[in-house]
Amino acid sequence: MTCNRRKVQGGQWLWPVLVMLLMPATAWAQQIEGQVVDADGVPLPGVNVVLPEVERGAVTDAEGRYVVALLPVGTHPVAFRFVGFETVRDTVTLAAGETVTLDVTLVPATLDVDEIVVRGAGQPAARLNKASLGVSTLDARALDAVRGQTLGETLEALPGVTTLSTGPSIAKPVVRGLHSQRVVLLNAGVPQEGQQWGGEHAPEIDPFAPAQIEVVKGAAGVEYGVGAIGGAIRVKPRDLPATPGIGGEVSFNAFSNNRQAAGSVLMEGGMKALPGVGWRLQGSVRKAGDAHAPEHVIGNSAFEEFDGTVAVGYHRDRLGLDAYFSHFGTELGLFSGAHIGNADDLRRAIARGEPAVDYDFSYDIDAPKQTVQHDLLTLRAHYQLPSDDWLEVQYGFQNNQRKEFDAHRRFGDPLDEPAFALTLRTQTLEAKLRTRPRGRFFGVAGVSGMNQANRNTETGYLIPNFRAMTGGAFARGTWISGPWTLEAGTRYDVRWMEAFPRENLSSGAFVQRTHTYQSLSGVVGAIWQFASTWSLAANVGTAWRPPGVNELYNFGVHHGTAQFEVGDPDLTGERSVNLDATLRHASARASAEVSVYANRIQDYIYQFPTLDETITIRGAFPTFEYQQDDAILRGIDGQVRYALTDWGTVQAVGSVVRGTNRTTDEPLIAMPSDRLTLSGIVTLPRWGVLGSSELDVSGTFVRKQTRVPENADYAPPPDGYALLGVGLRTEVQWGSVPLSLSLEVDNLLDTSYLSLLHRRSGPQRRVAPARPAGHAHPLIVSSVLQTTRAKDIS
Repeated sequence: MTCNRRKVQGGQWLWPVLVMLLMPATAWAQQIEGQVVDADGVPLPGVNVVLPEVERGAVTDAEGRYVVALLPVGTHPVAFRFVGFETVRDTVTLAAGETVTLDVTLVPATLDVDEIVVRGAGQPAARLNKASLGVSTLDARALDAVRGQTLGETLEALPGVTTLSTGPSIAKPVVRGLHSQRVVLLNAGVPQEGQQWGGEHAPEIDPFAPAQIEVVKGAAGVEYGVGAIGGAIRVKPRDLPATPGIGGEVSFNAFSNNRQAAGSVLMEGGMKALPGVGWRLQGSVRKAGDAHAPEHVIGNSAFEEFDGTVAVGYHRDRLGLDAYFSHFGTELGLFSGAHIGNADDLRRAIARGEPAVDYDFSYDIDAPKQTVQHDLLTLRAHYQLPSDDWLEVQYGFQNNQRKEFDAHRRFGDPLDEPAFALTLRTQTLEAKLRTRPRGRFFGVAGVSGMNQANRNTETGYLIPNFRAMTGGAFARGTWISGPWTLEAGTRYDVRWMEAFPRENLSSGAFVQRTHTYQSLSGVVGAIWQFASTWSLAANVGTAWRPPGVNELYNFGVHHGTAQFEVGDPDLTGERSVNLDATLRHASARASAEVSVYANRIQDYIYQFPTLDETITIRGAFPTFEYQQDDAILRGIDGQVRYALTDWGTVQAVGSVVRGTNRTTDEPLIAMPSDRLTLSGIVTLPRWGVLGSSELDVSGTFVRKQTRVPENADYAPPPDGYALLGVGLRTEVQWGSVPLSLSLEVDNLLDTSYLSLLHRRSGPQRRVAPARPAGHAHPLIVSSVLQTTRAKDIS
């Protein structure tokens, strides 16, 4: 077994009046929380967590997580018990107002003593054997440092992850050179469906909601289904409290560049009258004005966002039930200078490299703009069978409404009617059976289905109406023996789609087109822990995806990217074969994870510019056509961290991607630049009212992308750049409530830079910088306070 603990002295707060109500109960305001996994890193639901001396406990949920709240100050023994595994016993010491995170790894009881010693030699074992694919995780502490930013910006610090950006408010994650429909995003366990085909369609995720984000890199089609060619991103909300009491958080961030303010209010608790019931309410807001480049304002780049979540659950004995609802709503402006009146003006704008108009800063949002509303409802149940296996069922419903407003209309105000409006409704259902360990083997099998319909409600028909259904079945098993972990799995999926495009894409009557795709996914992986602090993992996986409706039938101006797109109805599906090898190290002072990979994709679909502008009544637009060739992506990414002393740590995070079009023997278009971040973290001594404090200094180095195909863009790639950042974080005790404060400067030297994948509301990468000097917000100020649950509700 292994235990991994970390103490949280600070957090986030409620309104002062609530703090005053809760202060008398601080003698019982402590708690422990964490996650229980097996030796392969797989979460274990149904583990009994018991503190016998205070007669309190909890049962881990479907993700292996638990919370035991309302504990007294002092040292308490704690035990973790699960059928088929060795019981883990430990002690935990709690100071006033303290939360201790205790993560535990259980080993099967059937292993002999020698094997238990090898697999459970302290805290590192869980990290060394977590997966045969490369996996990077942001926990709640790391997320607190970047709250208020987009999902893409949040993940950008992870190895192998970059961003595709269209303006300061739109950033989507790119995993090892792949994004959009090649990376499956799961929000609260449900595959996110929301017009993710668009380069400027960022994931509809509240930046304050996740408690943990996990990025799985490489072909992951067996577990995550159709489309997981590049991997998967799992966004996990925090666990619901299962013990009586009420608490909450209030978070606030301020960003200097675009004068953005962001905040969130959360309340949660359990009810004494209904043991096992937990609930949560959360609301958040972000509002920003126009972003700044070094010498000008980026006109009409303001945005505002309003989000909310409601969750309720019941967890007791063998049964768990959860209901989760989230709403995401945003209105965002698109850079006005990207919409050009004629071809000559377009070419002059590209050559000029900056806006022709001097814009004044404003919070106003005008056309061109987008509005997005996304609602998610999920119902989940898990039940421990008499055989001690676990049955899980999850249903999801999503409603996504997107409207894009053009800057020009022949008649009337452009804001009166969108250029096109899409409503996408998606229903999903998945059932899984997770087996308890039997000897050295355990596994999971399941079935899933999706029903989807897209409706275009305006005159513009960039995306046609369509219906789609997907069904699949999968099985994956894991076998453990001594230092070896072996896994294998397979999946079969079928997708049927019925679309209603125009007969000749550009003209003619609407016609019915039916497509059926089906194929297998598979994985074989192994982990070898060849020393107490080292392991080597290897994985061979294959995944696939059908062409998207946009790739088949797009024809028209895509206002969000200010480009004219042309689809190809004859495109076929993509097939990926991915090889991945990962070296891991975990010891008391050092940790490392370095991966090398090769992802060969047959019939890779991509956009390529024709270099001929398309003239429409709305103006002149660069033209992009969907094409299909064989491709291969090779690379290396990793993270190394070393504690020089008890108060000083250094870290390096880097990634290199090499994409090649195997059909033309040219570099692949739109690949991320080489990237390296070096940082040093110093733990400062406590002083006066200041508690735990950290100072970090970082340098990010991005190399100019020289591997680009000829005639692949309207301007040459931007130069490389280096950024210097500094951050200071501290904690202050406000009565019984901890207050966390941070100050971050992303670009201390105010360096002017431009990234290859940071698009300016269009492919013309020199019209105006999407990322102003020093990121979208070089100065970030945030404050967080927290109350713990300390008042019973009956």
